[in-house]
Amino acid sequence: MPQPHVLVISHNVFSASGNMGKTMENLLGGVDPAHLAQLYFHSEVPTRRCCLRYFRITDRDVLRSRLSRRQVGRSYGADDIDETRTVSRTDRGLEARVYQFSRRRTGLIYILRDLLWCLGRWDTPALRAWLEAFAPDVIFFASGDYTFSYRIACRLSRRYGIPMLMWCCDDYYLIGKKTRSPLYRLHHRSLLRWARLAAARSPMLLTISREMQDDYSALFGLPAETVRIPVPRNPCALPPEQRSGVVYAGNLGLHRVEPLLELGRALHRGCVHGCEHIDVYSGERSEETLRRLQHAEGIVFHGPLPGKDIPELLGRAKYLIVTESFDPAARRRTRYSLSTKIGESLASGACILAYGPEEISSIRYLEAHQAACILRRAEDAPALLRQLEADPELYQSYVRRAGQLAETAHDPQTNRQAVCRLLQQVCAAGEVQP
Repeated sequence: MPQPHVLVISHNVFSASGNMGKTMENLLGGVDPAHLAQLYFHSEVPTRRCCLRYFRITDRDVLRSRLSRRQVGRSYGADDIDETRTVSRTDRGLEARVYQFSRRRTGLIYILRDLLWCLGRWDTPALRAWLEAFAPDVIFFASGDYTFSYRIACRLSRRYGIPMLMWCCDDYYLIGKKTRSPLYRLHHRSLLRWARLAAARSPMLLTISREMQDDYSALFGLPAETVRIPVPRNPCALPPEQRSGVVYAGNLGLHRVEPLLELGRALHRGCVHGCEHIDVYSGERSEETLRRLQHAEGIVFHGPLPGKDIPELLGRAKYLIVTESFDPAARRRTRYSLSTKIGESLASGACILAYGPEEISSIRYLEAHQAACILRRAEDAPALLRQLEADPELYQSYVRRAGQLAETAHDPQTNRQAVCRLLQQVCAAGEVQP
């Protein structure tokens, strides 16, 4: 069966640096770039040739559509893709501050943004012409926590009579915030309703963890399959004796900065030779978070790192930090999380130090396979590092099990083939009725 034409609908664009963009590129790496098109809703520009057709619609475009009759949105072709760019984001000044504000995700912000997209004119002749020129056979829908993306995916699925493969990479449905806010409760009810409508147009679900697979299959009454994020072997991995330092590389959202600061403080005060601080690499933009990092004990903040330089960074680090927040709201949100960072850390050749709630999927996953040193308290980190430094075989045993898990569960060829197989199965299921 020939490869179908896959329309990806997502908030973020494919990228080499952003977590979500990198994860999508890794998952869909088995699809011919000529058979991929992406419709996305963030002020980013394409920097990856894993896909050769893009269409971007931003909040600013949708707002502008209410104020003028000009066409909104922009298409990008193969000639517009600049792989030399290290960062795909283009928002600056006021627009960047608006995006930072929206990360708070209060009930009011959800309602206002969804209302903006309901009232705006996103469904333009330019978008229709772009879609019809591509002629998609299936939609790969990266589900999120805003209702408007579900509305868009469902409308396009109905219009072109094509099914969806709904990809669930985080929990927005079962773990509603424990809040008295009527606006948040209103948003959550609307989101769950639209998620059910999107699932009704998906013959099956794609999930990132077994826990999510079981719970979402029951929630939506659909078969579900888990595919771990594919990660290649790290070509820059150095032997243990040539490695040094403790490194954290990744997103600091969802309160991850809190346990990171705890670990940095513990290492600073523990005075373990070569492990007195954590080198932190992140594209974090929150002014408050940046201020805290730059004045914290045991933290050396380096800012963002181009995606192409990540393998070298991980390949020379002796220890890598994986952390999740203990904040109750963040724990509910990240319960099913298993990010690209997990696979990259497993394949790095470094020893992983994991610190977070034991019920979080990423922590449970690493602990079940004994692929990381699990910390229950930040203050235990210095003693654990002294033990690992004094016992090279113990250190190497964690590295070995991590590498084995990367090969068996995160193999790029196997997992990308699995995603291609699922897309073909969804296509074979045929047109979904309105």
